[in-house]
Amino acid sequence: MKLITFEGIEGVGKSTQINFVLEWLKSKDYSVKLLREPGSTDFGEKVRELLLSKESDISAHTELLLMFAARSEMITQHFTNAGEDFILCDRYYHASIAYQGYGRGLSLELIKNLIEGINCRTPDLTIIYDLDVKAGFKRKANDVIDRIESSGIDFFEEVRKGYQQLSIEKKEVEIIDASQSIEIISQQTKDLISQLF
Repeated sequence: MKLITFEGIEGVGKSTQINFVLEWLKSKDYSVKLLREPGSTDFGEKVRELLLSKESDISAHTELLLMFAARSEMITQHFTNAGEDFILCDRYYHASIAYQGYGRGLSLELIKNLIEGINCRTPDLTIIYDLDVKAGFKRKANDVIDRIESSGIDFFEEVRKGYQQLSIEKKEVEIIDASQSIEIISQQTKDLISQLF
């Protein structure tokens, strides 16, 4: 099983690209499972509701630990004994580094310990779609904004910096300029994934 994770701030077009990849891999007769974080299990979807609800007035540490609780369940239910050729995951632990580490200012060492503590599998490939924060929010102007999305421009500038830093530090992490056309981004995404065949 190959694990591919997709990352980026709000409005980068992640969901569009994941769905393109899903159909493309299926057309090549690969078996594929699509997951999202937080979510992908009954417990994880309940945690997602809590995390994204504007009624949840929670600390940054609580946010982080809820993310990892949902992640732990996803790993247990979907990664252990996975029979698919590919698992595509809409966000994974790199999101915790970017959002809770860089964005919320929590300890990167704590996050690293949580990643190791719940035995997070290292992705075979992580693709980060990079886009100017204001451009990302402009794309989402007509969407309902959730609790995390309402954290403000400065927060997302830090998240973006976190993602950019990850693309420098981690060998399995690649970055794609999300200001390009959907078609070009899709081709670049496929080119990266093709290296795993």
